[in-house]
Amino acid sequence: MTAKKQATPAQLAARFKKGQTGNAKGRTPIPQDVKEAAKALTVQAIDTLRDVMLNGRNDASRVNAAVAILNRGWGAPTQTLDVDVNHKQDWSALLTALDAHNAVKQLTAEENAPLVIDGAAVETDASL
Repeated sequence: MTAKKQATPAQLAARFKKGQTGNAKGRTPIPQDVKEAAKALTVQAIDTLRDVMLNGRNDASRVNAAVAILNRGWGAPTQTLDVDVNHKQDWSALLTALDAHNAVKQLTAEENAPLVIDGAAVETDASL
């Protein structure tokens, strides 16, 4: 088993404090003249990508150029994400307590009566 290296005082001082960010002002904006110069070269850039796509030395460069052209013309494809939202938690105790609360609330005519929910703790298997 290897021993964990201890941070030096200089490394500890250089760390961000809890709640701090390393870039509070955000990304530095691109100067307007740089944006305009890049936009002025758009046609040439597309022509270069087209040339690489058609005449590139290998498949990877041709595919990358084709993808770059498609993304600029049609936008990047949407990302899909599979999420498993099945919870293995027993909610019956909470639902029973809420039902009892609602039944008492309906029977009680006093609007200023304190609302109390009675319930019991249910232990669940932590591996679920």
